[in-house]
Amino acid sequence: MITDPSLVVRVAFAQNIALLAETARRFLDVGHSVSLYEAVAGKHSRGDGNDKATPTSTAIFSEDAANLLGKDSSAEEIPASSSNIDSSDTAVTTTTIKSTYDSDLTVLHEVVFRWVIHITTDASDHSSQSKQALLNGLSRLCNFFGSEYSFQILPIILAFLNDRKDWQLRAALCKHLPSVCVSVGRAATEQFVIPCIETALNDDVEQVISEALCCLSSLISLSLLTRISLLGTEITGTTLPLPNESPTRARRKKQGVIRKCGPLLLHPSRVVRTKAASLVLTSWQVLGETDGEVFLNQLLRPYLQYKPTFESIAQLSACLKSPSFQKDVSLNLGSLELSDIDSEIEISVKLASSLSVPSQQFVELVSKNSLRWYEPLLLAASRDQSLSAPFFSLGFASLQRVHALNIEVPVNTSNQILINRRDEKSLSDMVGNKEDITVETINSFLTRPEVKVAESSCKGEWGSGSVIDQLVPENSSVHSKVLSLDLPPLSQNFGLAQTGNSNNMRQNWCPKEDNLIATTGRTEHVGPVNRLAVSEDQSFFASASFDGTSKVFELQQAYDTGGDIHSCLTYDGHKAENDPSPVRINDVSILENSHTVATAASDGSLHVWRCDVTMPTTQQKRPRVSGHSVLRNINTGEGEVLSVSHFNTSSASILAFSTQQGNIHSLDLRSSREPFALNVRPELGYLTDMEVGKDKNWIVAGTSRGYVGLWDIRYQTMVKLWRHSGDSSIKRLSDAFGNSLDGQSQPLVFMGRDNNEASLFDISNGACLQCYRVLDSSLSYVDQGALPYECLSVPYLENVNIPSSRTGKRLVSLDKAIQMTSRSQAGSTSINALAGSINLQGASYLMTGGSDQTIRCWDLNSAPKSSCISGAERNQPPASFEQLQVGGNSRLILCRQPSIHPASLVESSKLPLRNRQGVVKCESRHLDSILDLKVVKNPALLLSASRDHTIKLWG
Repeated sequence: MITDPSLVVRVAFAQNIALLAETARRFLDVGHSVSLYEAVAGKHSRGDGNDKATPTSTAIFSEDAANLLGKDSSAEEIPASSSNIDSSDTAVTTTTIKSTYDSDLTVLHEVVFRWVIHITTDASDHSSQSKQALLNGLSRLCNFFGSEYSFQILPIILAFLNDRKDWQLRAALCKHLPSVCVSVGRAATEQFVIPCIETALNDDVEQVISEALCCLSSLISLSLLTRISLLGTEITGTTLPLPNESPTRARRKKQGVIRKCGPLLLHPSRVVRTKAASLVLTSWQVLGETDGEVFLNQLLRPYLQYKPTFESIAQLSACLKSPSFQKDVSLNLGSLELSDIDSEIEISVKLASSLSVPSQQFVELVSKNSLRWYEPLLLAASRDQSLSAPFFSLGFASLQRVHALNIEVPVNTSNQILINRRDEKSLSDMVGNKEDITVETINSFLTRPEVKVAESSCKGEWGSGSVIDQLVPENSSVHSKVLSLDLPPLSQNFGLAQTGNSNNMRQNWCPKEDNLIATTGRTEHVGPVNRLAVSEDQSFFASASFDGTSKVFELQQAYDTGGDIHSCLTYDGHKAENDPSPVRINDVSILENSHTVATAASDGSLHVWRCDVTMPTTQQKRPRVSGHSVLRNINTGEGEVLSVSHFNTSSASILAFSTQQGNIHSLDLRSSREPFALNVRPELGYLTDMEVGKDKNWIVAGTSRGYVGLWDIRYQTMVKLWRHSGDSSIKRLSDAFGNSLDGQSQPLVFMGRDNNEASLFDISNGACLQCYRVLDSSLSYVDQGALPYECLSVPYLENVNIPSSRTGKRLVSLDKAIQMTSRSQAGSTSINALAGSINLQGASYLMTGGSDQTIRCWDLNSAPKSSCISGAERNQPPASFEQLQVGGNSRLILCRQPSIHPASLVESSKLPLRNRQGVVKCESRHLDSILDLKVVKNPALLLSASRDHTIKLWG
């Protein structure tokens, strides 16, 4: 029954464990009594065979024991002095029976003790009910076990105070704890129990504090606390060393129980004040009149208004100061108990207990209904710390809409559930009419008396504001929970992306060689196209160009047209009207599960804007982009914004971006706060790229001098710093969607760099798992054994000690930094674009593109299946791929790209005849360095962006 799936059965069993133990003990006593009686009676009958008893006889059992056995006590008499009973046999028999009883009792103790341990250490849901039922019979269990097992049970049940979910369990423990203290004695009570009860005095629930005070009163009345524990050493003057301590070392002063409980005499709750006064009266009775006058008056002086009288609780309470409702006077006090607001408090508690935190996915669904007038208040409060938080001014209806809380307003609450209904309406009208909300309007709204009352009710003692304003009590508990959970408001409407079929991608897919589907014209962008971003519902993609614009292209339109890709929207918000200096857009990112785009520019600005997409209808067969709306403009003031990325957590929408000054900042688009900020030291080089892990726990960033840093976002700490063995710039980083075989997330990162080389690294330990290298065309026909060592070696990451922020020591010397900078500017072929995925259950691939204008698809499972998608010139021999195992688990995949054979080395019959070759296919490859690659999942396509101002679509 102890493991029964039904909660009712488990609770009933825990409630009756003490009764079962006592009953089993009683049966054990009766059974051994019967055995003793039969053994003794058998000896007597074998003595002389005479059925008559002698006149002088003694009863073996008492009258009660004889009645229990169901026999007449007169029939159980044996002669007191019988020569027929062998005394030695009797002694041996008695000893044997006693030894069996002790072993049986030990077995019984072990069985019941295992039951108790199973219940007290159960960490499953709803286990607190069983624990409370067990505590009801705690005194009987301690009587059954004795002191030996009570010492083992004590530390286990004291851990119940750590259960912050169920205050009833904490209160029940304090209620039944004195029964255990009686079994373990005074020394264990003072050393182990009292410190735990003192933590219960700081509980945030009034009932727990009251039961803790009652527990202390019981311990005092049972004389389980010494005078030192009760009054403290600073009052009694007992600071001399103990006999086993050094005479030169005096004992540290210790506060007594009465001094620690003194502030509770001014607790806002009448129940807590009564229990604290009862503890003082119990201490008075134990100490006596003389010590009470001398010591108690001195300890209680800060809380007394008149000279105290200790005749009753009412008289003592009349001598105390008025109760305080300020937070700094109490010990994390509980709620106010007043008869006129009991119903309101009950409503508030129920609402707060039923409140749950909405997930980010739910927020995205309802964000279109967010209150637009709330954002100006939130921004103003974040700038001016003297203003109250805006959510203190919200009632239930506004809280539901601002924070997306699933609470329902009961019908029996106060009629006025909004604190500032008129102000809310006026602000809503101002935002709706696109009027500017002045600072004076916001300040007047957030400094109103009603808002201050709500803030004091929430941050002070719960219910204190109810005494001042009867419209507040139904809000105070909900406000407290919103504050404690730090719930952000709804984000702006980002445009929800329908991602139902967006991940349906063909397995083992790879673009065909030189299969160009569509391309943009040279006039679409007039500058290099640096980055691309594809929406999660595959409806459109956005570009970031050095011409200062970001263009939006519909994917279905690009796929259906006969080779031309035309933009449907151009965003040029980074270009200032009065500033003639050119602005470059360095990066673009599309927010998760949305149609909102974030663009990072060279002028230090970061813009967040939404693409307005109309969904397909019967007349309109595909989604169409109809316009855009600017949501937020951010100016970092730290030089260029180099890269931007976005990810969602359970309750936040975070935008991460890196700046020219080596900082990685973040912005929660819901709360307008910065969750984390990371930094790269200047001597490591400027940031070239960063990548956020798919588990949202880590960020990896590369620098221009070949350094790679790994940060744990949860603790905002750099956990690893590596230096690439090539000492060249880290061009590009891409998450490999790594998952180890045991399901634990790993920071597996594809890394592109100079020398036409890409690698797969495990950033947690610096191991190079795979290396993808393109050999020089002069080595295309050289045997493996004759290749130079640098062509067959695998790169590695060298661990760099992370210096303390307080030390000013440079990680890289000035000469070394200049040497690394000049090496990275040598102009070698580099890989600038990466797009790949590792799939443990399917195909794994890596797409690379670089300054050699070639796009390659590397098959990570079978190297010979790799191919060149684009970049080969007409009549150029095809590339070949081969795989080598290089030490440990590292693999090296080489690509041999032969150059076009000279005409002198080719037979004249095989040379192309221009006049006879017919229609020649146009060149489809990029004419300049490839800067970015993106994979489209539905349908499976590949996008490429280049320095030649074009974007191409491959299939």
